[in-house]
Parts: sequence; C-alpha cells; structure tokens
Amino acid sequence: MRGAVALALCLAACGRLSFDGASDATSSPSDAALTRVQVASGWTARVLVDLTGVVPYHPNDYVDDGGLETLDNSPVSLAALYAPFTSTFAVGAGRSIIEVAGNGTTAVHDYRPAVPDTTGPDEISELVFGAPPDTGPVLWLGASSMGLGDGLYRIATDWSIVQDSPTNNVNGVAYDPTGAFDSIGVPTIYFMDTNAVQRRTGAGTSTNLQASTTFEFLGMCATTLFTTDQPAGVPPTILDRIFETTYVVNAIATSSFFAVAEMSGGADTHVIALRDSTTLASYANDGTSVDLASSLDATWLWQAVSVPRAPHPLAGSYVVLESNRTLDRDDLIVISPAP
Repeated sequence: MRGAVALALCLAACGRLSFDGASDATSSPSDAALTRVQVASGWTARVLVDLTGVVPYHPNDYVDDGGLETLDNSPVSLAALYAPFTSTFAVGAGRSIIEVAGNGTTAVHDYRPAVPDTTGPDEISELVFGAPPDTGPVLWLGASSMGLGDGLYRIATDWSIVQDSPTNNVNGVAYDPTGAFDSIGVPTIYFMDTNAVQRRTGAGTSTNLQASTTFEFLGMCATTLFTTDQPAGVPPTILDRIFETTYVVNAIATSSFFAVAEMSGGADTHVIALRDSTTLASYANDGTSVDLASSLDATWLWQAVSVPRAPHPLAGSYVVLESNRTLDRDDLIVISPAP
C-alpha cells in the first residue's frame, strides 16, 4: 500500500431501515408510497434506507494533482455483507464507504488520500464481499482514475484498508465462492483492469484470462462471469457472458447502458442487471429478459444493484442504489416478492 490511509468514522441515523420484509410499497412520506417505481406482478418496492446527506455530495470531490480529471462523490457501488461483518451493506461514495447496519444506523469510513494520485483509492468503482483462503472474509474494492491511486483493495472487518494489487484502473470485481468457474475448487476473486479480466492468485499476483480494454462491470452468476462492454468507448453497451474455462465472450443483449449486479455466485443462471439506469431486469443466456422493476421518474438514476444470498436477511430480494442529483437525494430501495 502506498502511504497511510486515514480512516474516519461517523455515525448517523438512517432515514428508514427495515429488513423484516413486512412492508410493501411504502416509504418515507416524501416518496408517497414509492409510486415512482413500477414493479412486475408479484413484486413490491419500498425504501430500505435514506442515504441522503450521509456523505454530503460534492461535484468536485476529487481533483487529481495533474489536472487530468474532476470527479464527484455520488454513491455508485453497492455490496451485500456477510459474517463476520456485523452490518448488512456497503455503499461506495467517492472515496468513502457507507456501512449500512441492520439497526438503523450508518457509519462512514473515509479512505480519502492525503495527496491525490499517491495513496488510493482515488475513486471507488465496484465492491464485493469475498473470502479467498489467503485473506479470509473481507470487502473487496476496485479503484479507478486517470492517474495513480488505482488498484484492487481489501477492507477487513475493522474497516482498515490495504492495497492488494496496484494494477491500473480496476473497474470490476467479482467473487466465485466455490471456485467452479475455473474448476479450481477454492473461493476466488476475479477483477478487471485496463487490459484484461484477471483471476487473482494471491496478493499482487494474477492470471490474465480475457484481454479487453473496454470491459467495465463484472459479476459472477452461478458458475459464469458477466461483464459489460463499450467497444467504441461510447454507447451502445453490450451485456456479455464469459464462459467458464474457455473464457469465450458471448454477447447477450445491447442497450445504451448496463450495470451487472453484485451477485457472488448462487444457483440462478440468469444474470441480474440494470438497463439504462432505469430498469432492473433478469437476462437468460440467450438474451431473453424479464423486467422486474423500473423507475418512472427520469431524475432518479439507478446506479447499482445487489442480489443478497442466504443467510443475508434480504436473500431473495434485489437492493437498488439510486440517486437524484436534482433533489440531492440518495437511497437504497428493496424489490421483494409480494407476501
């Protein structure tokens, strides 16, 4: 790790938090029963937790020391947490992690470098819980920017952070809890940098699996990796399947934008993704899709989605991170089967 990373902790009350699944399409009064979200038959939607102001929004949160780019700190990444973590979700906002507990509180862990481009992460790109044998259970974090401060990081249950690999622009991280994707039989982390999808083999070491300079999100569903690709660097975006063992890439669907869900394995062979920042959908390998929920308000953008697995209290539901910069609001909503 390059230099020391400061850790700041602040506790705040959440706007609304309930993991009992008893409520349906209700939320805070300002959301008027969440009528701005349309769900498929048999599903319900409600606000899980209001994140507004937990990490105050700054449009110029990060300015690199070479003047190459300016980044905001809008929340854009989400992961479900499992034991021995005591909280239930982690949300990436700029260079901070919002820890979401089941008791109605949040904690902000600030990993802001003292000097940009020297100690990372400069911008958190993707999060996933994973427990490979050499590290045990930790929160994995990809970091990306135009300068340095990039890489693959891991955060322990005490929320201390170390850099696992200094590779440039880690835009996607996924976890295979069984090791079935490569038939290696042990829990494994996969990540992508500016050159390729890689299998982590140890701290600072990895094996290139599939070369690409345009892949972005990465997710593991059953025994298959999924990613997104913008070959021209601009939309349209392709939702791709990466086959196990052979690493052959197969296009599933095309749209303006896709974000692959944080899934961490599971038995379901359908990949969950956000389409065009407005729609939660399930995709089969042949491209057949089913829309599960969508935002009816164009000012609310769906940034990330998590698919918690058992024994998580929200297993069987989908949790969406959404933002509205017009209203300067952020929250988590949960899409659950109707009781």
